[in-house]
Parts: sequence; structure tokens; C-alpha cells
Amino acid sequence: MYAKAPNAISRWFAHARITSGMLRALDRIGPGGVIIADPYRQDYRVTHARTLNPDQKREQFIVFGYQDLVTSLPGFQQDYGQRAWKELVAAVDCTALDCMDARVADLTATGFVTTRMRQHLRRYDLDLTAAPYYYDKHLRPGGPVATRRTVRDEYAYRAAPHITVSVTSPVDEKTGAFSLIRIFDGDRHVTGWPTRMSNQFIAAHQAYRVREAIQAHLARNRT
Repeated sequence: MYAKAPNAISRWFAHARITSGMLRALDRIGPGGVIIADPYRQDYRVTHARTLNPDQKREQFIVFGYQDLVTSLPGFQQDYGQRAWKELVAAVDCTALDCMDARVADLTATGFVTTRMRQHLRRYDLDLTAAPYYYDKHLRPGGPVATRRTVRDEYAYRAAPHITVSVTSPVDEKTGAFSLIRIFDGDRHVTGWPTRMSNQFIAAHQAYRVREAIQAHLARNRT
């Protein structure tokens, strides 16, 4: 999948395992629950995203979250039936290790603005609820092959976990590319907008705008 460096962090986790008990605990915690890799302990553990410092790069990082669980499980149930849970645990354990070095490289390369956005949203009670998803976004379909490294963060609103927020951003804000913010109520799209988050002050304003949009939506739907 990728070339591992001689000091690959994944080597530290060769004997660590993500277990069925960890996924059960993640399910009990619900939105905001995450499984993190802790290089100092060289092991995985389950916690809530609000306990993490978004500014950390290699210290502790999310490898699987509650949203990943609820998204993945139905497909495993369809494919494996009664063996779904066992197969899911094995897949999460294997993927966490196989993707670890690439994940750490992406986290290290993540720009200051994206990190600040994570901090601002947590201040407004929005908790990361999935592992950040990094991918290469293809540019200008039909034109020359070009990609931009992109990250999508998924959040749950602590006071009303059925409210979720998706923030898709360029990993390097210096590209000047647009970010996309979307707010959902369950499976229903509430609102969303593109924005260029070129500095931390714009990120702070956008996080505030997310909070205000959530509050306005909840007020409109209050019974």
C-alpha cells in the first residue's frame, strides 16, 4: 500500500491488537467515541474525542471512530451474517496497522488551519466521531491527471448527537483551495457552504458560523 520508512511507527504496534471489547466499548460510548493509537504505550485504547488534543501529531491519533463503526457494520452484516462482528474486528485491527504509517504521514503534513478548525469546533462542543479520512482529490476531470491531498473530518454535536458536521479541506491550506462544510440532522442535509480557510481567523469565524447554524436549526425544530 505504501513504502514504510525504517523508523515506521507501525513497528511499535506489531503486538498491539484492536479487540472485540474495544469495538463494544466504542458502541457504548456512542457519538464522539474513538479508538486511538498511543505510541508511548505502543497500544490502542478507547476514549472520547473530547479528551484528545487536536494539535497533537504523533502523540495520540484516531484510527477508528463510532461513525466508522455504524457505517461499516451494516455492510459486514450483509456479507458475513452471524460472523459479521468477528470479521469487522479483524478488518479494523488489520487496517489500523497497515495504514498507520500513511496516517501518521498525513497527520504530520496537515496544515495549521485544519488543526485550528478542529480546536475551534471542539470549543463549540463538536467532537470528532470518525478517523480523519485522507484521500487524493482528482482535479479537472477529463484534463491532465492532477490531485490534491484532502481530508474529511466528521463531528457529532455533543448536546444533540443526531446533528453531525462534515468538514472537507485541503491538507495544505496554502493551495488556496475551497473547503466544504456540511451540517446534517440524521440522514437529512440541513445546510452547507464552501469557503476558503486560508488562515486561523477565517477558521475561527467558520466554526462560529457552524455553531450558529446548528443552534438556528435546533430552535426551528424545537417542539
